[in-house]
Amino acid sequence: MHKVIEPKILYFGTSVVLISTRNEDGTVNLAPMSSAWWLNQSCMLGMSTKSQTVHNLKRERECVLNLPSTELISAVDKLTLLTGRHPVPESKAERGYCYEADKFGIAGLTPVPSLAVRAPRVQ
Repeated sequence: MHKVIEPKILYFGTSVVLISTRNEDGTVNLAPMSSAWWLNQSCMLGMSTKSQTVHNLKRERECVLNLPSTELISAVDKLTLLTGRHPVPESKAERGYCYEADKFGIAGLTPVPSLAVRAPRVQ
């Protein structure tokens, strides 16, 4: 069976980056994302302006882009429908997202200090 579609945008991808940022209270947010690509030394990030990650980036102006190995696929999957934004934006709640403060713990990942920024990296 074939179906003709006319999307305004179409993207095939899966989470390829875990982006860690610092929340306003100093705790850590960890988010999987698939919209990241590099052009020379610049990385382009595509994410919702309603996300906690974007709020953290605007305020802190730093993050860590962790590139997980295939061994971490299950950890990345555990983060897929979690958000560090409380309350959960309505558009995300409609898609099944839930608030979670301890994403490192939920995913079974360990934060370690970064070399150049305050946000931790994934061990």
